[in-house]
Amino acid sequence: MTGLRLAALLLCVWFGGCAVSRAPEPGGLAAPAAQSPAGPAREPLEAVGVLSGLTVWSGEVVLVGDVLVPRGSTLRILAGTTVRVRYDDSTKIDPEYLSSDTELLVRGALEIAGTDQEPVRFIPEGAPEGEAVAWAGVLLDRAEPSVIEGAEIARAETGILCIGTSPLVRGSRILGCRYGVVAQQGSSPQIRDNLIAEGEGGIFCWRGSSPQVQGNRVTGNDEEGIFADGDSRPALEGNRVSGNAIGLAAFQNAFPFDPGQFAGNREDLRWLRGGGP
Repeated sequence: MTGLRLAALLLCVWFGGCAVSRAPEPGGLAAPAAQSPAGPAREPLEAVGVLSGLTVWSGEVVLVGDVLVPRGSTLRILAGTTVRVRYDDSTKIDPEYLSSDTELLVRGALEIAGTDQEPVRFIPEGAPEGEAVAWAGVLLDRAEPSVIEGAEIARAETGILCIGTSPLVRGSRILGCRYGVVAQQGSSPQIRDNLIAEGEGGIFCWRGSSPQVQGNRVTGNDEEGIFADGDSRPALEGNRVSGNAIGLAAFQNAFPFDPGQFAGNREDLRWLRGGGP
């Protein structure tokens, strides 16, 4: 069931465009596009559409719809920024986007520069009561070199999705997302020192991915802490995977790892389709 849901999300890949705007005047149209220069934002921005060139977010930003960073462009998010994500489950008919929910889709470069003291927070708002998932997440689709550091991402379908993309994801908290981090289609992200907790699954490695998964704490997920299909070769080192339904589920034992990383799950290791030692 997990694989089907992921496949449905990840099969489409296309391109596209729009703008970033300030909040509309009462009863009026949105003000002209306002891509913020470097420096603190004076008022919350309402962001939607295509961000061309260099865009810098700080202060408070509201995603009122899908945002796309196209190839050749960069979105930089400064420490301490709060990104509020408005719930919408029918954001587009445009096939360039990947999900029907609100998403941050990156094909250019993404630089999230949060810190322990000043994280960059993605906070969903307006979702129906009781909905576990409120938006699509941060989606990198064959993106340019990117860094996600010190982020807090909550209640997304996939906290961070890497399609043919190999960002550095470090020191972040990914909480209550259906899937924490997904690497697929040749992705080799560096996933280091993150907390991935309280979702359905933690880290998923699909379709020829080879992520470096080091020093993470993966806990409290309803299904797998880490999953690897038969074509993927994650490098697992120094992680603490505990409190999940299954610590590691893998199709074969073709990659070396220390099984001591998986302890205190209902089932620490599960080999699928006859794989395993």
